[in-house]
Amino acid sequence: MFHFVISALFQPATMSKLAFISLMFFGTYTNAQQFNVELPNKKKIDDFTYKIVAVLNDAPFNFSHLKGKLITKSDSVHLKSDIYQSKISLPDATASRYVQDSTKYVEYFFGEFEKVEEAKEAFEELTARVARSLSKKVVLLTNDWGNDANTVIENKMAYTQHNGFFHYNICIQVNKIPSNGKWRLVLQFYSGRPNYYYWIAKNEPIGSFNFVKIIKSNRSLLFRENQTTCPVELPPLTCAGTKVLKDTSYVIYSKTGFAGLINARSEYDAFFGAMRAGLGSEYVYFLTYSQPPVLKRIAFVKFDDIDKGKRNTIYISLVEKPNIGITNPYKKEYEMLLSFGY
Repeated sequence: MFHFVISALFQPATMSKLAFISLMFFGTYTNAQQFNVELPNKKKIDDFTYKIVAVLNDAPFNFSHLKGKLITKSDSVHLKSDIYQSKISLPDATASRYVQDSTKYVEYFFGEFEKVEEAKEAFEELTARVARSLSKKVVLLTNDWGNDANTVIENKMAYTQHNGFFHYNICIQVNKIPSNGKWRLVLQFYSGRPNYYYWIAKNEPIGSFNFVKIIKSNRSLLFRENQTTCPVELPPLTCAGTKVLKDTSYVIYSKTGFAGLINARSEYDAFFGAMRAGLGSEYVYFLTYSQPPVLKRIAFVKFDDIDKGKRNTIYISLVEKPNIGITNPYKKEYEMLLSFGY
């Protein structure tokens, strides 16, 4: 598995005929980054680029503007999916379709090849072509499973902005076709509103927060399965126990005793800043959707773990506690939670 970044200068916003599609999480901390792919800042834009941008900007709407007529309930590639026409075709693609099963995505086929080497060469060319259409503002994740695998190789792409990147929602694959022994080149776009991950700058002071050193040195304990209590002490926080929600287990630490909301927010922000600096550039962070009683919630995850189905995640939350046992109904109490989810 390989990660690398294709870098480019951050371009100013460009007006175009494409609809502006916004992505917003209504958290009380700040709004999440808007998912809007920009056309390259150049005079002449080729048809491939224009259509790639149009497809991506319809992803938050589950490609509802691309969905055409129903073709079939299944085919040789998708055995249990509803297959629809795609209203946008891409230059040089031999076929296109909108696929609806547990997820929704649009895919384009770019030919079948007699030799896997030919398919891989076309795979690299298509990867470079898509990256150019996005002004090379992409993070690339490569998975190579070898020539004998059903999926030989894939490149996942994430669109970047100046301070971070969105979750991977583009995929280019070389797939083996069992029926004829050939190899097929496929480009896919995934629907939904992708998380936005913020980089942690390498020039932030690292190692100045001993609290984070304890977390790093005890990472295997904090994320160990089937725990019934907190495995290590993390003063000044106290153990608040463990919890299981759906398929995720949490080890939770707590801090209370704040002198009102302003003090709680100030300490939360200071704690977040120290955690960010201490964890360093091998981590990224993202803003999670929050609603009362949760006032703020930010999550940290290792960059290399972003695309894993079940990943170890560190959450920092600020919560308004219920007024149980408080005689003054206008007095509020707050709690900061540090949770390790796995």
